[in-house]
Amino acid sequence: MSRLYYFKYAFFSFAAGCTTYFLVTGLFELDFDSPNAIWKWLGKSFFVGVVSGLILGILNAIFKYAPTKIFKQKP
Repeated sequence: MSRLYYFKYAFFSFAAGCTTYFLVTGLFELDFDSPNAIWKWLGKSFFVGVVSGLILGILNAIFKYAPTKIFKQKP
């Protein structure tokens, strides 16, 4: 398996979960009278989910794909 597999697995699972969490928790503090607040809430939750997923996806791809090749101790 390649690094892309490990990246996609971590990225999609965490980004979807994180975005859903921020969408649901934002429902309780949202002012539905302002359309600008709704778009800001959607954008913020999507942005946080994608950025967090990118960071964890990259870390997952680095540390799970042949860690012995990356962090080889030289004699």
